Amino acid sequence: MKDVLPMPQEPSDQSRQSGLIIRRDAELAILPNAASSALNEIISKSLAHIQTCKTLTVPERKGGEEREFEIAPGVKIVMCWIPPGEFLMGSSEKEDDRRSDETQHFVKITKGFWLSKTQITQAQWIAVMGNNPSYSNGEELPVERVSWNDICGNETRTGGFLGAVNKTASEGERFDLPTEAQWEYACRAGTTGPYYANIDEIAWYKENSGGKTHPVAKQKPNAWGLHDMHGNVWEWCSDWYGAYDVSASIDPDGTASGSRRVGRGGDWHLVAGYCRAATRKSGGPDGSYDYVGFRLVRCSVPAAPNAFPTASSGRTRMDSTTSPKTSAKPLNATYREKLLEACRKEEARRKAEANKKPY
Repeated sequence: MKDVLPMPQEPSDQSRQSGLIIRRDAELAILPNAASSALNEIISKSLAHIQTCKTLTVPERKGGEEREFEIAPGVKIVMCWIPPGEFLMGSSEKEDDRRSDETQHFVKITKGFWLSKTQITQAQWIAVMGNNPSYSNGEELPVERVSWNDICGNETRTGGFLGAVNKTASEGERFDLPTEAQWEYACRAGTTGPYYANIDEIAWYKENSGGKTHPVAKQKPNAWGLHDMHGNVWEWCSDWYGAYDVSASIDPDGTASGSRRVGRGGDWHLVAGYCRAATRKSGGPDGSYDYVGFRLVRCSVPAAPNAFPTASSGRTRMDSTTSPKTSAKPLNATYREKLLEACRKEEARRKAEANKKPY
């Protein structure tokens, strides 16, 4: 058995004589009779080569960057990139219309994610599910009268709307409902007040809705390109409803169990105070209402492919499924560890061979 590692250098005479063969297709094969001096030579040259390699970098995505994802044959939704960051979740004790379940606490979102630019429309629901449960009818109206169970099917997301859209998705590319923390973080988009702008310009609520839902994306978006985060219809989140665990500040996903699911954002028939960024609603997972809909999150995409950069290639290509990094990540340490591990294995194998008793 041999360990194969990238190695661009040409073989030296000493390497050939000692049994080391460095193939021209940039792989290093360590053969059984390799001398330790030759191995040391290879390690030395490899580490010298590493010093000349440029750091592998992947361009950082900007908040609000848009991308289309297919949810049914020929049907796509636009999603906006939400970068990782930190924020104060909940509301200040001085905020008007504040409720007791909005305890303000620090939250850190460590991974960026994609979030639907708009609430899921009736046209999109019909394309996936083949029916329209909504009370108000219109292709560009948000779908409503859909329960949490209608959307998720079950805890493993193998049924309902999510089960359908995820049938052809790989594990790292699955759609879901956003967590409550993801939702509020995306809604605020760096703001700290009850709304990200004047509510009359960003939301359909009691004072301007005319007592009905409205087509999505007709009000002004927030800084990350998201429409209707306030008003129009409430949006289901993935969490069970419960008191905030203020100690769970890193990527929180709610309480472990419960009887009601979280809804966020307010709706068309409520006053402004119920449409604030921090306002929380709860409902039974099997309940469906003509003022509750949802939007999708896509929070886990494949990492950049592993690669060993050469001195002439400082970047690797980032394709449509590559997860953006917030900073450059060097691969030198990984390369070095793999190289040394191969040498350790070979040395152990030679020792085992030497200690074998002759028959």
